[in-house]
Amino acid sequence: MLEKFKLTEVWIKIALLFVFSAFYVAALSFPEQSRQFPQLLAVASLVMTAIALAMDFTRKRAVRAEISGVDDTELKVLDADDLRARKQRYYQAWAIILLSTIIGYLFGFLLSALCLFAGFALVFGSRAKLPRNLVAGAAMTVVVYLVFGVMMGVPLLNGVLW
Repeated sequence: MLEKFKLTEVWIKIALLFVFSAFYVAALSFPEQSRQFPQLLAVASLVMTAIALAMDFTRKRAVRAEISGVDDTELKVLDADDLRARKQRYYQAWAIILLSTIIGYLFGFLLSALCLFAGFALVFGSRAKLPRNLVAGAAMTVVVYLVFGVMMGVPLLNGVLW
């Protein structure tokens, strides 16, 4: 048990517990509606960090023993087609982000989020699963609106035109 305290990641998790606790306490001075979101994030972060810390202490063996049977990996040299495909995906991702930002500026956050989800589903998703991915993107946009806009009362950004 004491050897676990020699691990840097354990000390980082302990420090994070104190930081997230401080965030929760600091949010107590905010007005009621304003403190809900920071406290929600602090509690979720506290719980996840505590679970990760508990997992570190309940492990029977060191991580080295878990990966001892793994062979060395072989480096793969990418050919020109793979490099070109990666560059294309990189530029497509940035184009989607920029287009969604412009749409957000003009029409507001919700339409921007919908375009971002739809764009990534269209470009990076499987063509066979496109309808499902588009529905999932629309559902995530609705969930964001309901949680932040309705339940927490966070004003979502309006666009210049709408």
